[in-house]
Amino acid sequence: MDCKIDAICVGSVLWDVIGRTNQSIRRGDDIGGFIKRLPGGVAFNIAQNLVNLEINPCLLGFLGNDSAGIQLASYCQNLGINTDYIYRSDNFTTDNYLAIEDNEGVVAAIADAHSLESVGYKILKPLKNKKFISSLKSDRLPLIVDGNLKSDLLNNLAADSFYEKFDLKLVPASPGKASRLTPFITKENVTLYLNLSEAQILCGINFSDTVSAAIELINYGVGKVIITNGQNKVSMASRATGVLSVTPPKIKVKRLTGAGDAFLAAHVKAEMLKYDPEKCLEFAVEKSARYISE
Repeated sequence: MDCKIDAICVGSVLWDVIGRTNQSIRRGDDIGGFIKRLPGGVAFNIAQNLVNLEINPCLLGFLGNDSAGIQLASYCQNLGINTDYIYRSDNFTTDNYLAIEDNEGVVAAIADAHSLESVGYKILKPLKNKKFISSLKSDRLPLIVDGNLKSDLLNNLAADSFYEKFDLKLVPASPGKASRLTPFITKENVTLYLNLSEAQILCGINFSDTVSAAIELINYGVGKVIITNGQNKVSMASRATGVLSVTPPKIKVKRLTGAGDAFLAAHVKAEMLKYDPEKCLEFAVEKSARYISE
């Protein structure tokens, strides 16, 4: 693609299968609802939201050369997402994600990211490629990494000073993978995007709200942390700003999967526009509220 790259999204690119009902679901229930298959994965969702905000993202991840991977690559390209450097292979199939949502949120989900995990370090090779580096719009671009990567790869990212040239932003992908980000909670040069459950897993503490969770993580040594909690207060903390909080508007929820990715993309956009920290938080809350209500 000819456009210079504004941001890099590293992680899962896959097919989402989402079943949603407006009723409450109990274990073993078989009820009516709607099922959709659509492109997904944390890295893809963030990239798609960045495109919607007029940012040019590049994806680093994995796609198989199967029909599912070919369809996804074409979909990304039609959206304007750069897939020139995504790792492709005949040896693995394209990954998948399955979720069930009811009127209270996500009931259960299974992420099959085995192919992404298997190819490991190969997805990061472009970051040290001269051609890739020449395609970047500027220095210190946002490098957004999702927790679907294996722990050893994330450990390498945390330990390698090479990645300090980027504005490193991390998101766990799910509470079940939050512990993979443990090497980053003492790093001053990173931003963590978490929900309250993920913050509790990382710290091993049950927090009453996002403010106390954000303060604890800053005390651990992380540079900046942003913590959401559904439609409750969103908090951001850094040593420079202290703690800032915004309460999301009360809205009718129509979808939940991908809301955190919409929030992160909007926050990245606001930072690119050089908004002050509180305005960045307000902008991200506004955009994510619109996402889940549409």
